[in-house]
This record gives sequence, C-alpha cells and structure tokens, in this order.
Amino acid sequence: MKGSLTLRVSLAFVLIVALSAAGLGLYLYRAFVGEIERRDDIALLGKLRQVQQLLGSAGAQALLQTRPQYFRDTMSGQENSLVRIEDAHGQVLLDINAPGEKYPLPPAAAAPARTTILAWTSRAGAPGQVAAGTAWVDGLPVRITVARVYADRTAMFARYRRQIVLACSLAAMSAGLLAVLLLAHGLRPLRAIAAHAALVRPGRLDSQLDSAGAPNELRPLIVSLNAMLVRLHDGYTRLSGFSADLAHEFRTPVNNLLGQTQVALAQQRSPDEYEELLASNVEELERLSRMVDSMLFLARARQEDVATVRQPLAIGEEFARMRAFFEGMAEERGVTFDDAASGTVLADAQLLRRALANLLSNAIRHAQPGSVITLAATVRASAAGQETELTVTNKGKPIDAHDLPYLFDRFYRADAARSGEAGSTGLGLAIVSAIMQLHGGRAEVRPGPDTSTFVLVFPAA
Repeated sequence: MKGSLTLRVSLAFVLIVALSAAGLGLYLYRAFVGEIERRDDIALLGKLRQVQQLLGSAGAQALLQTRPQYFRDTMSGQENSLVRIEDAHGQVLLDINAPGEKYPLPPAAAAPARTTILAWTSRAGAPGQVAAGTAWVDGLPVRITVARVYADRTAMFARYRRQIVLACSLAAMSAGLLAVLLLAHGLRPLRAIAAHAALVRPGRLDSQLDSAGAPNELRPLIVSLNAMLVRLHDGYTRLSGFSADLAHEFRTPVNNLLGQTQVALAQQRSPDEYEELLASNVEELERLSRMVDSMLFLARARQEDVATVRQPLAIGEEFARMRAFFEGMAEERGVTFDDAASGTVLADAQLLRRALANLLSNAIRHAQPGSVITLAATVRASAAGQETELTVTNKGKPIDAHDLPYLFDRFYRADAARSGEAGSTGLGLAIVSAIMQLHGGRAEVRPGPDTSTFVLVFPAA
C-alpha cells in the first residue's frame, strides 16, 4: 500500500476508533433496551397483580358489571393497555380492547413470572407484551389477561440509535483530526533526519545526527545512520587516498616511459640503444600490467558474491611448491628455507598459493643475506573452534611500529623501501588481506626484535 504514512495511520486510527465506538455503542444500546424491556415486564406483572387483588376484594362482581373501565384505569388509564377477564368456561366477563387488537393468550398462573410473558406485534407494527394470571371472584375462578402496546418505546429506541450513530461519527472524525495532529508532531524527528540526509554530500560525511531529543523508538535508527555515515566517511577518505596513491603510482612508470622515449627520439640512435630503450619500456609496462591485474583482483575481492572453491589442502605440499618456485630468487638473495609443516587447511588452492607467493616474495626481499626464512603451521583454539595459522618468518630489519597499522593498505610501503625493488607494486600485502577476507579469516603481522612474522589465520571448517 503506497501513499502518505500520515494518511494511512490516520485512516487506521479512525477505523479503530470507529469500530471501538460502534462496539461500545452497540453494547450500551443492547443494555439500555434490555433494561427498558425488563422494567416494562416488571410493570406489566405489577399491573396484573393489581387486577388480581382487585378481583379478590368484595364487590368485584358488581364492579365488573357496572364499572369495567375501572380495570383499565388500574393499568394507569393508558389507551395502549388491554384487559380481558374470562370465567372458567371461557365466557368473556370483561374485554377492554378498543383498537381490536389480536394478541396471543399465554398460560395463566396464580403467580406469573417474566418467563410466561409473550411478545406480539400490534396491527400498527408496534411491539407488545401480554401476561396472564388467575383470580377468584365470589368463589369462582377467572382468567385475567393484560397486554400493552409499546409504540412510544419503539420511537425512543430509534432516537437512541441515531444518537449512538452520531456519537460514533463524531468520535471517528475527532480521532482522525487528532491522529493527523499527533503524527505531524511525532514525525518531526523523521523530518529532521530527512533534512539532515539531504545535506549529506561527499564533503560532509563526518556530520552526525543529534539523538538527544529523539524518541526512544528512533534512537536505534539514528545510531545506525551515524554508524553508516562513519563508514561512508572512512570509505570516502580511503578512496580519496587510494585515488591519490594510484595516480602517483601510475605517474612514475608513465613519466619514465615518456621521458625515455622523448630522449631517445631527440636524436638519431643506434640499434643497440633502441633495443635498450624498448627493454626498459617493457619493464615499465610489465610493472603497469602487474599493477592493473592486482587492482582488478582487489576490486573483485571486494564484491560480496565472489565464490571460493575451498578444499582440504596439504600444508606441507603447498609449502614445498612455493619453496621450489622461489628457490632461484632465494639463491640470488643468499637466503634459505626451513619448513616442517604438516596437516591440512580448508582453502581455495589458487588464492592460497597467491597469498603465500606474495608473503614469500616480500620475505625474500627484506631478509638479511645468509638468513633462514621459516614456514610453519599451527592449530590454535578460539571461541569459534580451532583456527589454522600459516606463518612466514624472515630475519631482517624490524618493522617500525608506526608502519604496523598500514602494512595491509593498498600502495603502502615503508619509507625505507618506498623506492626499493622494481618488482614491487605496493599491493602484495593488500591482496593477501583480501584473500583472507574471502576465506573468512584474517592476515596479521607479528614483529619481533629482529624478525617479522606474517600470519594467515584460517577459521575452523
């Protein structure tokens, strides 16, 4: 259902109030009608007892013959009161029924009750009640029947129903007006949130919503929005820094390519010089290609729907594969490998090998000549179960404490190595962190006095 929230809530509130008022009105109406009918029945039985007492007094037989209207006067003299007296043989001794109404004859009893009263409808369509009893006149039994037509009661009930309908309508309209006013007041915090959201733009992501005057129901929303703004601000800041770093990283090889080519074209060169220029350009282009591939991998790794094909992998075999691949590079640096790992790890084979390759390449570049790079695997207990840790430790210059929080950021390199190895793009450790996030794990660094240990923590299967 679309449309205004105020309109929907107001209509719902009006409907609830109208139904509640209608239900209350119906209950009160039925209670009122029941009470009136009860009182009328009691009054009718009272009149019947008066006629019984009158017939039981001395001279009742003469009164029936000389003053028959006296018995209707006993019924308060109302024109809608009917009286019929019969002897034991059914002979009518008195019949006061000017309108000529035909009404049923209920069973007669010496002490009639409400249960013996019969309802009937007059010729004019008005409701009526009839009751019957017995009496003794000069020692002879007689039957007494009294009846009344309640035309005025029907009109009274109709007026009462109209009043109830009017009251329900007024209550519903008043409820609708109050609902609109209350919602207009209650939705002011939401309008304030909307106004604040309209002011949010890339340069103002650090502004926070004020939850001091907000109702309790909206405070979780405001807290969530503020947390979202913090994440957006952090992401925007990182993206801005990444864009600057990316421009810087691309500028260096592009400037090298442009400068070398312009110098070569400034004058006639020999074939050997052109060949040297092309070889240098190829190196710069390969570096750009590696950087682009790494950036594409990181961009895909950020997507939540990336699927990994995890399978049990023998840790010893994976370490042996990496050791054989980097054996030549290690010999050039004068370092050796030491690993005695066993067991298995649940991981994507290609992603695991890429992460290990990045760590080993980084360890070889920064290891002291003649040192040993240690590959190890351990299983540790955690709150979620047993975690598997793969570690790569190299001996060399310790990592500065200032650099530790940023080692896994894209394009971050410590100052001492920033102009270092030509093969480095500054994205290796960022790729390692992204791979571990795809596995639901994490990448850590544990510095020592003269060692650096990089850890891949795989969660429990």
